[in-house]
Amino acid sequence: MDVIHLYPLRMKPDAARALVPLCALALISAVAFVTGVAAGLRGGALLVAPVSLALGGVYLAGHVWLERSRLCRAADEWIARGYEGRAVRYGWRIEELTSAREGRTLARLVQRIVAELSQPRQPSLSPLNGAALRPHRPLLVSLAGHLDDLDRQVSAAGMLALHRLLTEPGSALYARSGVDAAPRDVAGEFTAILELLEVRG
Repeated sequence: MDVIHLYPLRMKPDAARALVPLCALALISAVAFVTGVAAGLRGGALLVAPVSLALGGVYLAGHVWLERSRLCRAADEWIARGYEGRAVRYGWRIEELTSAREGRTLARLVQRIVAELSQPRQPSLSPLNGAALRPHRPLLVSLAGHLDDLDRQVSAAGMLALHRLLTEPGSALYARSGVDAAPRDVAGEFTAILELLEVRG
């Protein structure tokens, strides 16, 4: 078991934290550059300190961002196993996934997909599997409506399933039917996500 499950994680790994070292070292880098100019430095001697500090900021910001991504993946795996109500250590992730802001964002993405499928001709570069999706537009409309209703709660597990639908190349939105591919129950997949979004008392 991942060591992260052995102790409570009550603090939200804020993505904005990744910008703190970057901004701090960028400011110090600028001060170093100005100081170097004032001291009469030129060429490489002038740039060594500012460039080193700036690169250090990029490295630290990347490290913070990767750590946040790791924590999110661990939380998502835990929530997907059904520990949504009991996993206090991942309360920050549940709150993030079920926030009104996240719901509105995903609702807009689904609405864009519906709008594209409603066009007489689908854009040639569209990744959507239009032929398979058009008969199921009402289910996508229902998904968007569920998310757009701010008075209606959503489950974190349902939001994770919707994230996968929107981002994974092999999801029902993008997968193409090949000669050897098994028939896909697109309506069933959309309906399952709708049911998973419901918060069970």
